[in-house]
Amino acid sequence: MQDHYTQIQFIAANYSKLQGLRLVPIGLSVTSIALWTIDHQGDLGLPIMSALGCALLYWLVDCYYVNTFGRIRQIKKMQAWEVAISVLSSVLAWLAFWLDMARDLPFSAFGLVFAAVLFEEIWRTAHSVKERLIRLYPENFTVACLIVILSLLPLTGLAWWEILGFPSQFLGMLTIVGILLILAGIWGHIRFLRILPAREAKPDENTL
Repeated sequence: MQDHYTQIQFIAANYSKLQGLRLVPIGLSVTSIALWTIDHQGDLGLPIMSALGCALLYWLVDCYYVNTFGRIRQIKKMQAWEVAISVLSSVLAWLAFWLDMARDLPFSAFGLVFAAVLFEEIWRTAHSVKERLIRLYPENFTVACLIVILSLLPLTGLAWWEILGFPSQFLGMLTIVGILLILAGIWGHIRFLRILPAREAKPDENTL
């Protein structure tokens, strides 16, 4: 009973984060940027269209979850904290993005920052259930570990991106991160469907 109650608390506190399909548009956006950069022709039309398409897809995903499962509204303090963390994570990711492009580093700064963001989110959302962290939040944990391994592999002298056919470590990492996010999103959605059935109640009736 206690384990069931803990799981309910975990789901209620991290309702939107557990909705895996929200990661898919982000993964598609990252992957499209990488593929555009590989075949860069100076035309910004593709990345702009890709960004708009991913934004539309994210909105559709949000509508799907709200209409199918309802919505749990966070209190303003938690919303403000989420926004602050998102802004800081974005700034760090862009700095790492620039560093990887400007410098020939023996590791991936973007990959390490991205993995750090995932680990921080896992710790923040699952701090009350640490002993069950991997079971309750497996997709982000697995993706973060894989990204760390790929980010540090160049230190061993293994150019894994060349083996996979990418022209540079940076583009290889960007593409792999996008693909892993898509897979994690699908995995997370399947797990979400198993632990929380669809509901018929009207959305927006709960506040966290």
